[in-house]
Amino acid sequence: TEKLSALVPQCLRAFTLAETLIVIGIIGVVAALTLPNLNHATGDKEKVTKVKKIYSSLTDAFDRAQVIYGPYDEWFKEYDCTNVSFQCAEIFAKRVTEFMKVSKDCADKDGCWSSAPLIDIDGSEWYENYLEDLQNNFHYMVILSDGTALAFYKYDDITCQKIRVDIDGSQKGKTQSGNDIFSFGVIDNTLVPDYGYDDYDNDYLNGHMSGNYTTLWVIEHGNLDYLKCPEDLDWGGVYSCK
Repeated sequence: TEKLSALVPQCLRAFTLAETLIVIGIIGVVAALTLPNLNHATGDKEKVTKVKKIYSSLTDAFDRAQVIYGPYDEWFKEYDCTNVSFQCAEIFAKRVTEFMKVSKDCADKDGCWSSAPLIDIDGSEWYENYLEDLQNNFHYMVILSDGTALAFYKYDDITCQKIRVDIDGSQKGKTQSGNDIFSFGVIDNTLVPDYGYDDYDNDYLNGHMSGNYTTLWVIEHGNLDYLKCPEDLDWGGVYSCK
């Protein structure tokens, strides 16, 4: 028997049960260590794609609205937008979404935005009830056919002409700035990532990078790494985690 066994080619010999279990265990450990990172990276890429897609769609709709209704800064000449105004927000929303596929128009009512707390990028609670905050500040809210939620806000201040976006819609996601909540602003009749009109400040990433800046980061650098390693990032040249 031993002589016959010695004649069997090495490649034809089977693994023992113990060897098989060891290999399966090693594969399991490697998978457990790598799959969460792969899933996280894939999820981030999907979010970056969504942000860039809605930016393109909003820019197209905004520009088309200006062709029909004239320059954006002339849309409100007949109205007093020096204070927060739902009427001004409605004009803003109606003219832009006229060129988008809207599945639900909530105006200032429930149904288009989550009432969950808004979480800042550092994990702290920004607003206890985000929907209520949007309503109290006269936002005009809609849901697009792809599920994206929009909230329009307008009064006469350069930093207060915004389109807030929930890329997951009202029923999904974390309701967290820079994770699924992003925003855009208007400067010189041009739609820009919020705060695209501010000077870059290398200090704001270290405790000062609120959700307002994350849209600009995603559009320019194509990642959500500020959620993982904000202390390592720098507008001056470090655009991803080490």
